[in-house]
Amino acid sequence: MDSIVERLEPIQLPLVNRFYKDCRYSAKATRSDEVYVLRQGGKIVAALRLSSKPEHNLFLRSMCVHPEYRRKGLGEELLKALGPVLTLQPVYCFPFSHLEAFYRNAGFERQSPESVASFIRDPWASYCRQGRDIIIMTRSSNLST
Repeated sequence: MDSIVERLEPIQLPLVNRFYKDCRYSAKATRSDEVYVLRQGGKIVAALRLSSKPEHNLFLRSMCVHPEYRRKGLGEELLKALGPVLTLQPVYCFPFSHLEAFYRNAGFERQSPESVASFIRDPWASYCRQGRDIIIMTRSSNLST
């Protein structure tokens, strides 16, 4: 089945929030996010949000593939389609540790908490205190600074 990746306009945010809810995912997109979805047959089957962070960084969050569509390469397809967007500036994410290889295959590298700025380290530490088994990963920009 053909897939389409698109950036949602703010007026369309209820669609992705319904998708997250249907997937039993606690995420909620806001107007300050860039939201991208992968559709098959017009149906949202995968989504993610990009949030701006200080020092011209992005934060990839709430990446979700609908449970019925997992393990079919759709997450990889979504990240690959966003390659041009993800190379414009450094991108951080907090994947669950068991997803490290998936994100590494998408060009992300694991970072130690000591090697990142506090605007990344502090939320990561807070999530870890809540019992989340997450790591810090980043994808560098291809632009020279």
